[in-house]
Amino acid sequence: MKIAFFHGLESPAVSDKSEYLQGKFPDAYTPAIDYNNPSSFDEVLKQVKDRKIDLLVGSSMGGWFAYCISTLTGIPTVLFNPGVQGRTFDPNVRIGSKAAKHQVVLGKRDEVLAPIKTVAWFKENGIGTPKFNWESNDHRTPLNIFQKYISMNEKYVMTFESFCNR
Repeated sequence: MKIAFFHGLESPAVSDKSEYLQGKFPDAYTPAIDYNNPSSFDEVLKQVKDRKIDLLVGSSMGGWFAYCISTLTGIPTVLFNPGVQGRTFDPNVRIGSKAAKHQVVLGKRDEVLAPIKTVAWFKENGIGTPKFNWESNDHRTPLNIFQKYISMNEKYVMTFESFCNR
């Protein structure tokens, strides 16, 4: 499975999460993203398409990028406290109309992005099929919760290669 992980706005690109993914998936795409750079979104989108990514994973602002890319590609997502609402600024992104499955993992104690408002945003504005999961963490997702949802989703995502070989 080819996976892409987009870190949060104030999180480093190299983290326990990116290292976990690179250890588990040798082709994992875990770029350092400057969300203030207007060309970042298009650069990341191009890499996602070129690498034939099967699953988009994002945390906070990275969750917003992952969601937006999924609406242009139809690639399923795992979104941890995604910045679909309540962002401190709006990076340059594009939104399409392709539906995808979204596993949305929300921290019950998130005080940065109110999880109830995230659910409401998806119900009012979301494209695709969201499945909401509640965990006891705050805005930062602990590694064990991150690993749980990556493992859960790797079983359900058909890779590009397996699709082509059917």
